[in-house]
Amino acid sequence: MKKIICGLFCLCLLAGCNRQSADSATASSETASQPAHMPLAIDPALTTSVDQQLLALQKKLPQKHNQIMFNAAVRHNQTIYYSYTMLDSKRTQNNFNVAAAKKDLQQNCRQPLTRRMLLGGFNFVYVYTFQDHSQVSVPLSGKDCR
Repeated sequence: MKKIICGLFCLCLLAGCNRQSADSATASSETASQPAHMPLAIDPALTTSVDQQLLALQKKLPQKHNQIMFNAAVRHNQTIYYSYTMLDSKRTQNNFNVAAAKKDLQQNCRQPLTRRMLLGGFNFVYVYTFQDHSQVSVPLSGKDCR
């Protein structure tokens, strides 16, 4: 089961890598129109802090919270991926309310470190895997912290 989850998580990361090369071609033309909440470059001190926080968190994983297993937290470039497994077979991709989950996740903007990370140029992607192995991803970025 863990191998399947890890495999699916890696596929999500690879999909993001494949998109990155196409995105970088348009990035230079978008720099001038980049929103004010996105810095041109991420502060190296912030990156070091993020990596330290993730390393400490990874040592505590997996963690079970009610009917959700928190499996992994990894950084790939400017995106931090959090991987969860829904343990309740009644929770499915079809009855997962993405809008409500995003609204709940936006509460993280109130936490100073998380807010600093998001406004500093990092993005979060929360990946939820269900018992039928389907997945839902919920992104969170600086523009969500208004």
